[in-house]
Amino acid sequence: MDNNTIISRETVVLETPPDENTLKTYSYDELLSMCQKLGVQRESYENILDDDKRRVFFISEILRVNPPLPRNMKPVLLKNDIDETTMTKKNTFKYMKHIVHDGKYQHTIITEESYKVPLVQRDLHLREKEYLMNSIKEEISSLDLDEYRNKEDILKFACDNNKSSGERYKRASMLNSAVINHMRGQCVKKFTRPRITHFDISVY
Repeated sequence: MDNNTIISRETVVLETPPDENTLKTYSYDELLSMCQKLGVQRESYENILDDDKRRVFFISEILRVNPPLPRNMKPVLLKNDIDETTMTKKNTFKYMKHIVHDGKYQHTIITEESYKVPLVQRDLHLREKEYLMNSIKEEISSLDLDEYRNKEDILKFACDNNKSSGERYKRASMLNSAVINHMRGQCVKKFTRPRITHFDISVY
């Protein structure tokens, strides 16, 4: 069974750095400026006394360092759907493929493709972790952070529940970070950052 599905396909022409013919129309100063911006070392051309030969060298270096091609882009993960009933996950990626003929850029093909692959336990663990972090963030967003300036209040938020020690530490750490950022935004000068350890969690 083919697990690959092409969702969309688009052909575009992207902007590229100047090619050799375009560079030949540039002035000496423009070529020199481009070489300097691209990091071409002065020592590599200062002994070339003839201006025309320098122009040829500048153009060659510009094409070497910054060829007239779009930048290569890695595949981008757009979406990740998990189906526990079939124990599969569907990853949707965006791809960009540059078409080049005889060394000259022609166009770029942009596709969105999805792939179905078997679901493994690690995927479920990562999803549960993401749900947990989002849940804690949402809970923290509803708090008045001015009421959690000390260690005791943060520990109460983290530990007054039946959560595991690991989740309690995450709750404390995330609230502590949120309080610190909040105090910085309020420009509170006498605020002392609470230090909360795993031991604090275990003995609460």
